[in-house]
Amino acid sequence: MDGHTEIRQGWLWPKDDRRCWRATTRHWDLPQQVMAMTDRREVAVQAGGNCGVYAKQYSEKFQTVYTFEPDHLNFHCLINNLSTNTNVYKIQAFLGKGDELTAGITNPADMQSEPNSGMFEITDMAGTIPVLSIDGLGLRSCDLIHLDIEGNEPNALVGAEQTVKRFRPLICLEWFQNQNRLAELMYEWNYEDIGMASGSDKMFRFKG
Repeated sequence: MDGHTEIRQGWLWPKDDRRCWRATTRHWDLPQQVMAMTDRREVAVQAGGNCGVYAKQYSEKFQTVYTFEPDHLNFHCLINNLSTNTNVYKIQAFLGKGDELTAGITNPADMQSEPNSGMFEITDMAGTIPVLSIDGLGLRSCDLIHLDIEGNEPNALVGAEQTVKRFRPLICLEWFQNQNRLAELMYEWNYEDIGMASGSDKMFRFKG
């Protein structure tokens, strides 16, 4: 993918991106704020992986990290940026309920004034990108689920229900779209709101 990437402060990054880099640098320490809320650090599931900034930070504290990123160019950058992080499983896929077919992808930023490599969304169109579920990973433990997946968080949570009910992980969600549905799921699963991380993502902890 030569010609489509460049090095920014030591990170391989999509050359045309502007808005995602600004947002990422503004919220660079978000994982640190999340990790401060849990002492259990065996397994973390993080999506979207984008270019690996958050997954890399989680890999330095957790024994194992699973990160998901559907876009080809972002995933290429992620693979390169995490090449030495051998405890990170890097998966090019969407997260969903687990019963979806392979899907297409779109980027609403294509219609905006600046490109944003972090806005890729799953579509209803047929495509070749796998749609997997967290429950389908068959995890033996899970201490953190952190989702920032452009509005598909409710479906990904539905696909993580058995994992959540078995392990009661800390859950961190981008707090922008589908807030009512996300709050309903957290209430149904007996999770409490414990505040925001970096002003963008809301954290929830099991009440029990």
